[in-house]
Amino acid sequence: MNHSTTILGGYLRKLCKVSLAALAAATMLITTAACGGAEGSKGATANTGSNGSLVVDSSFDIITLDPARSFETTAVTVLRAVYQSALKFTNNDMSKPQPEICTYTISDDNKIVTLTLNGDHYFADGKKVSVDDIVYSYQRVQGIQGNPSFYLDGVTVAKKNDTSLTLSSETPNPAIPYILPSVNLGIVEKSVVEANGGALTPKDKADKYLNAHSAGSGPYQFDSVSMDSKVTLKRNPKFKGDKPRYDTVVMNNVDSSTELTNIKAGSTDIALSINSDEAANLKSSEAHVSSGPSGSTTFLWFNSDPQYGGKAADVEFVNAVRKAVNYEKYVAIYGKGSEQAYGMVPNSFLGALKSSSENTYDLDAAKALLKKSGYNNEQISFLYSSDDDSATQIAQLFQADMKTLGVNIKLVGQPTTTRLDTFRSGKFQAGLSTWGADYPDPSDYFVFAPDQNIAKRAGWYTAAGAKASGGWAASASADAIMPLVEAAQNASGESARNKAWQDLQNALNQASPYVPLVVQGANVVSRPDLTDVNYDLLNNLDLTTLR
Repeated sequence: MNHSTTILGGYLRKLCKVSLAALAAATMLITTAACGGAEGSKGATANTGSNGSLVVDSSFDIITLDPARSFETTAVTVLRAVYQSALKFTNNDMSKPQPEICTYTISDDNKIVTLTLNGDHYFADGKKVSVDDIVYSYQRVQGIQGNPSFYLDGVTVAKKNDTSLTLSSETPNPAIPYILPSVNLGIVEKSVVEANGGALTPKDKADKYLNAHSAGSGPYQFDSVSMDSKVTLKRNPKFKGDKPRYDTVVMNNVDSSTELTNIKAGSTDIALSINSDEAANLKSSEAHVSSGPSGSTTFLWFNSDPQYGGKAADVEFVNAVRKAVNYEKYVAIYGKGSEQAYGMVPNSFLGALKSSSENTYDLDAAKALLKKSGYNNEQISFLYSSDDDSATQIAQLFQADMKTLGVNIKLVGQPTTTRLDTFRSGKFQAGLSTWGADYPDPSDYFVFAPDQNIAKRAGWYTAAGAKASGGWAASASADAIMPLVEAAQNASGESARNKAWQDLQNALNQASPYVPLVVQGANVVSRPDLTDVNYDLLNNLDLTTLR
């Protein structure tokens, strides 16, 4: 069973995050009870003109609606409707940011991003969005030091003139334009936030105000907010952009089973928490289902250090596994919208692989590689999350595939929190994990490079890294791949970065301890006549696009 996911760290399945911010968000997740059936919407939304009310069901996990602090799934959809960002992604294309409030340029050395206002944008009180507002918004995210603050780590935000500002990095950071569309970097009205306790330090007190009042320039503003039951949005009368269809949006806190009932009965317009299995079983007469791949990649890993990995540390053993995995069956487990992962970077990102000859099912080739590895029926312990239905199914399927190959797999299931601790120790033999992107740029995947965070969990060290590790062994494959890692780090411009990352991922598919399996799917379910409701990878549902 797969849950609807969004791309940024706290919005995805929280199985394998290393960011302290994302982990903090995960521990703050609220479980809320359903508040009954949604308000009837058949009459309210039958009119497709620029009026009426839209009713959305979601299982709330809202803790705050302050964009500089929020890191929960439900809040993303709400904040996207209320706050504009400097840049945005359109049509679910994560490969190139587009202007929203600003246009942008990036210096050849990838250290300076210049944002320039692209016209007039207005807050709900009629004041124009200014460069001062943007600078303040970004500096507030940094100063509060909340969950989203890591997005602008090492970045100096400064006003250049009345129409532009710069974001300067200490080191090359081509990911900045891909981070700026985040709702956490939504633009707030400086004067309003300051008047209500806003500050550029952790002593900021404006969240109390922002939890009930909007200070953004988006097409909607808050009408009423009850974070454990209902959020109602109304139009921003000063918004000058393309107006969305509905005058009012009502979001109700409803559990997933009730959402399914409401959609089938036609008593709600959109449901955000119906899982992929249930969505796949809905008839076209009952609902319109929009699905697509998320930013969450599920992968196998094998410990590269022989003292912990044993036979699983052998590159030929891992490559035998690559050829013995029946990928289509794994994709089917995660359901509608899921795709095979050809590399670690999700398929819709810059630098993603569109296919992989290495990660292709070929049992004869797998058996030849296994023989070359010297494997002789040694038991391989395989770690997975026993409290996750999909992970359990994947583990069982993997055990069956490996039995066909001739590999003896012992399944070791642990609750997710325990499994994460075991994985982080770097001392387990093999397992299953998932990485959810913090932002839609391949640079978020340097954690898989030798000596980096995820690599350490898989015991994959260069000679220099092993020497500094205090006990782990070096891997020849780690040192061999480092020139490609450095090329990806130094590449400038979309075309060069795209090629460098594809080269790196092809190499990872030949000699790394990872086997990418599935880019998990996600979906948004709506009334059958609402066919313009589309799953949005970054925001889950972008209410501003409903026309």
